[in-house]
Amino acid sequence: MNIRRMAFALLLMTMFIVVAAPHAPARQTLQIMVHESGDYLERTMRFWEAFGRANPDISVEIVPGPGGGSSPEEKLAVMVAAGIPPDLVRLWDVKLVGAAGLLEDITPRFQTLPASVRNDIWPILFDDLSYDGRLYALPLGTVISMYYYNKQQFAERGIVAPNSGWSWEKEGIVELKKLSMDLDGDGILDRWGLGFVDGGAGREVYPFFYSAGSGPLFDQEGTRFLGNTSVTRHALQYLQDLAQVHQIMQIGGGWTDFAEQRVGSLLWGSFMAGYFPRYPNLDWDFALRPTFGGGRGSNVWSETPYGISVGAKQPDLAWHKLEFIVSVEGQELSIELGWAIPPARRSVTVGAFLRYFEGRNVDAVAEMISSPLNQIIPTQVPLRVRQLLQTEVFRPVLYGQKAPGQALDEVTPRIEAMLRE
Repeated sequence: MNIRRMAFALLLMTMFIVVAAPHAPARQTLQIMVHESGDYLERTMRFWEAFGRANPDISVEIVPGPGGGSSPEEKLAVMVAAGIPPDLVRLWDVKLVGAAGLLEDITPRFQTLPASVRNDIWPILFDDLSYDGRLYALPLGTVISMYYYNKQQFAERGIVAPNSGWSWEKEGIVELKKLSMDLDGDGILDRWGLGFVDGGAGREVYPFFYSAGSGPLFDQEGTRFLGNTSVTRHALQYLQDLAQVHQIMQIGGGWTDFAEQRVGSLLWGSFMAGYFPRYPNLDWDFALRPTFGGGRGSNVWSETPYGISVGAKQPDLAWHKLEFIVSVEGQELSIELGWAIPPARRSVTVGAFLRYFEGRNVDAVAEMISSPLNQIIPTQVPLRVRQLLQTEVFRPVLYGQKAPGQALDEVTPRIEAMLRE
């Protein structure tokens, strides 16, 4: 009898434990659309794996972005219309996507973050991540168009490292001309003082306008072109002379000409600091962009922004991911993976970023981001409009094929017509 009672008591205890024991949370899956492959995708997976280690109940499913050079926004529009949007999406032009109603307005969620986080993000980034005063994305890092120089080549030619006193009108001609050389004696230059001023959609030309006080190239609504002015014509004439008269700027080419030491200096995004270590013989450093027209301005844009899709199945989990992006851990990991150069947060820029690039002129990066003449990349207008400026104005002028005024007068009506579409 005692044995039966004990068995019954054990059965009751077992049932109580089973009922009362907390259930392990079900593993949840978050879909993230990423438009790149190869090394970029591998780094993306490493980033989200770090999030997964701290959140083992959340798994990540990568949704491939579009192929064939299409933007991720185009595929996102199709998926939203079909009712199958990803939860989180890696974006290019946040303003256009926010304006199209494809992203969740994260302004209320952002306001729940501690003030120490909200106020630590570089203020200029909010313009790039917002539309009509509402926030739609958060980035892994920041990009600022910087000036890079080859320390070895500068030293060999007796050129002092670029400093805050440099101007394009003086040192940009007198000093950089010393770097343009015919190395094999055939009468043709083999090395130039400056790489071709270009970049994505010609963006590296813009800061010459901003520095001279032109202001933005387009209005905030993206409906008017403001770039056909005496200031932009003067800046374009300077760049044409730099290439055609002084033979300081290489005609054509890209950032690899600097990495492979065919040019002594380069204007490009700060993210290049993540690529240069692949070239062990390159002795490089950051420098402030020289002034032009008495001012110093540059391009700033958000590096690898992520937003929550409208209609996302897991919007709260997606926000949890965005919180990780702007956490100190997420920002430091982004530095390691080559995105946050510099980070989106100021404190991490002057902390972990400084340590990671010890020996480099990181102060120049922080100072460039803080310039009041900076402008964000004008993503409020379609990419094809910016590409038209590049192909029909910037390149023909720098190649010496057209005068600045002629090129601008010819393209202005076409740009205005595109903006009215």
